[in-house]
Amino acid sequence: MQALLSRLSRTRLRGAPLFLLSATALPTYILLNSDSLPSPATPYQQPLRSLIRSYVVYSLCSIPVLVDNSPRLLETFTKIPGLRQVTFGLVRITFFDQFVGGETASTTLPILQALRAANKGAIFAYSVEVDEQEAKGTTSKKGSLEGSVGSPPHKRIVEEIIRCIDVAADFEDTLRGARTATVPYQTITGTGTIPSTSDNGCGTWVAIKLTAMLPNAHALISLSKCITSAREQMTQGSSERFSGASYPQFERLLDISKGADSIRAELIPFPGTPLPSDLEILKGSKHTTNDKMAMTTQDIDDVYDLYNDLLKICTRAQERGIKVLLDAEYSWYQPAIDALTFALMQKFNALPPSPSASQVRPLIYGTYQAYLRRTPLHLAYSMKHARENNYALGVKLVRGAYHHSEVSSHPTSGSSTSQSISPDPYPPVWSTKPETDEAYNDCVRIIISAVKDDIDKSSGTSTPREAGGRFGWATEALTSWIKSPPKVNPGHVGFGVLFGTHNWDSCNLILDELRKVGLGKVVTVVGENGKEVEKMELGNGVTQRVAIGQLYGMYDDLTDSIVHQTISSEPLAVKYLPYGGIKDVLPYLSRRAIENKSVLGEGGAARERQRAGRDIRKRIMGWFGVPE
Repeated sequence: MQALLSRLSRTRLRGAPLFLLSATALPTYILLNSDSLPSPATPYQQPLRSLIRSYVVYSLCSIPVLVDNSPRLLETFTKIPGLRQVTFGLVRITFFDQFVGGETASTTLPILQALRAANKGAIFAYSVEVDEQEAKGTTSKKGSLEGSVGSPPHKRIVEEIIRCIDVAADFEDTLRGARTATVPYQTITGTGTIPSTSDNGCGTWVAIKLTAMLPNAHALISLSKCITSAREQMTQGSSERFSGASYPQFERLLDISKGADSIRAELIPFPGTPLPSDLEILKGSKHTTNDKMAMTTQDIDDVYDLYNDLLKICTRAQERGIKVLLDAEYSWYQPAIDALTFALMQKFNALPPSPSASQVRPLIYGTYQAYLRRTPLHLAYSMKHARENNYALGVKLVRGAYHHSEVSSHPTSGSSTSQSISPDPYPPVWSTKPETDEAYNDCVRIIISAVKDDIDKSSGTSTPREAGGRFGWATEALTSWIKSPPKVNPGHVGFGVLFGTHNWDSCNLILDELRKVGLGKVVTVVGENGKEVEKMELGNGVTQRVAIGQLYGMYDDLTDSIVHQTISSEPLAVKYLPYGGIKDVLPYLSRRAIENKSVLGEGGAARERQRAGRDIRKRIMGWFGVPE
């Protein structure tokens, strides 16, 4: 009997993917014929089409074998005549519409309006990604831009990013004095309202990926190798290096934070933290033999050209008042990306010396990945460096999206074709998700302390706060630096953060920490149902410095919860909104499907599918007057 039950159980498990595919057949048919579906009863309801699409997408994301092989399947199907068009059509009405805002920046405007009407901001991103084979120099650059007349593909991407900044800024400009706008989820006007704003660019950001902005991304790997090699030479014979492999080594940083000891930046674990000498190779006269061995003349020219393009992008962003996020990528790119990011920060985030100067916010934001062992120390050191050099620090804190690749690519994993350039004996990422979660949450506490201090300095007060956590050394270090504040003029923002997270506990922690340090005031208001509810009121000083973001098409209930729990004149919650032609964003969609497994967690796709299913059921029952 037991053997029979076991055999039946295995049969059910093997049949689960087939069952899910069958279950999506009817919703997919309805989705293809959704023009005749009834409109929502209220303008703040999602259309039934969107709910059905979510159900189909997350049903497919619940099939691991389909998700893991999606890049290969898409590449194969799009090469077969006839099937190519069908594949693009199905991808468009499912994954593309779920996770992508549109094919061009201007076509995303209805979504921007809908988000802002619900007091949500947006992070614009032209999502063209590099092929890792191209990055290794084994294939040529390809994509739909390759055959375009005019500029090379990477230059056209730069032009598109600048266009994206203009679209974002034009949208923000229309909000000055605006009283009516598109209501959530629909492209009609007159019902929803968008609060007027006098501060340009307060809720729309632009994110960029540096690997897409070169003719060959391998140049960034070459620069990263140079930087890593130089740091290794600096630390030869040193016994001070913080390995990141065990926590007791960090206890010494308690003394460092109090000024009883010092820290050398080159001792921070791989990928390290930027040094002033990292970009010396671009100056030509500073080349060493080792540098030339790692970087060809073409590599140097490509990175130098990239830096000039970044200057153009950031100058336009500065002129238009739009914040720029530089996305993090694989660790073998990160030393180079960090070096470029901090060079841009020191130029464009410089705090003005005169109190009469106009208000300044961080323009450039770098990305900090909590799954990297270096991050708590890297973050604390970055804060110290910004304070000592009088520029505003912009931080985007995420958990990280490439854990499996980082582990499998490290030489110790047994891979014969390792891409890793880490000199350390262990992978640069934490071994387990709980370690990453704790690192993320400890960074949250460090950051909220910095936000509190920055607001106090801006208003003429200073109340440093101790914050606990597993990485107590980092918190102590931050507290020590808070006690010796830099020159910050009243009204200027010296620190800004975007928390990128789909974790409910982390979002609750962020709001709880804001309340604990006195940056959020709990008030009682009348809710939509007429009953009194408690919400946290956030001042402009907070929302000028803090935002919490999720990916477009994912965890809408979490984003809505953040909005409903708070009261703010500027968006606290933002959505990462990619756009691009369907052929160009296929790599992004493939990666998004695979990453959903880690972002959503165990059973997360199933929960999203079930949530969409419940909403569909409620909507249909409502048509027939059946109570929920």
